[in-house]
Amino acid sequence: MSFVKYNLIILFSALILVPASVFALQVPPSVNSKWLIDNLTQPNLTIIEVSNEVGFAFNGHIPGSVVTNKSDWRYADSDGTLLRYPVTKLAEKIRQLGINSQDGVVIYYKGDNIDEVLGTFYLYWLFHLLGHTNVGVLDQGWFGWLQANDPIEQDAKEIQPGDFIARPLLALEIKTDELNEIRKHYLLVDGRPASHFKGLTKFEANPLFGRIPGSVNQPWQNYMRKTKEGRHYATAPKIPKLLQQMKINPEQPILLTCLGGTGSAFNYAMFYAAGFQNLRVHDAGLRRWNTQKRPLENTDLQKPGAKRE
Repeated sequence: MSFVKYNLIILFSALILVPASVFALQVPPSVNSKWLIDNLTQPNLTIIEVSNEVGFAFNGHIPGSVVTNKSDWRYADSDGTLLRYPVTKLAEKIRQLGINSQDGVVIYYKGDNIDEVLGTFYLYWLFHLLGHTNVGVLDQGWFGWLQANDPIEQDAKEIQPGDFIARPLLALEIKTDELNEIRKHYLLVDGRPASHFKGLTKFEANPLFGRIPGSVNQPWQNYMRKTKEGRHYATAPKIPKLLQQMKINPEQPILLTCLGGTGSAFNYAMFYAAGFQNLRVHDAGLRRWNTQKRPLENTDLQKPGAKRE
């Protein structure tokens, strides 16, 4: 066994998250509407909507919830890569939402656009990164809540800052240098659309076509659905398709990448809810990987006459 691989196993074994049993209210990773309505008046429950202030105020929201948006939690680095804020700033933002260290947290999205869905799962991962695992995502989001005819309100509550304290588990994140060093030893899952993974298309923000050699594909879009009215929502599978097909052991270490951190965080949440919890997220994603000219494969398949898979 190589020195690099040995060190990573030690690191993964150190990812012992705070058990939910220490909290008065235990929130499942994937929350259904019935659970939330049964616990809606619990004093130690905070509900966060990921949307915008206009939609939150005028289109209604789950009673007692507070609002944030995807861009509140990230910044653009000098090379254009979107990254999470430092731990101290993230913790302060969470306190400003009125969250205490002993609170259970449920996050949901309106689904007016895909960014609201991605922002929800990214925030879920950030809570884990900060050591707070008593958090769940409302399955099917606002759409599921409305389908269940559950209550909504228009008024926003006055927020008193909470006492949230971060106990960061930074091993839940993997930096680009380390990913390049150890990627050959572990399962690396790319969350981009299948055509991007194959090297046929790419996001505009991605400077290069192709994928990291040896990676496999679990597109976060596979979890997504859209109503006739255009509302986006996600449904958590019992076990994500890739993990079923590969017959992955739930204890196996898995590295997660995407163009940026939000797609990786989407897979993180779905894998975690399915019992696969030995996970690390590459927040900088393929955008940084490619600006640094790291190894790629399938870089020319989009060209005319190229032999495709």
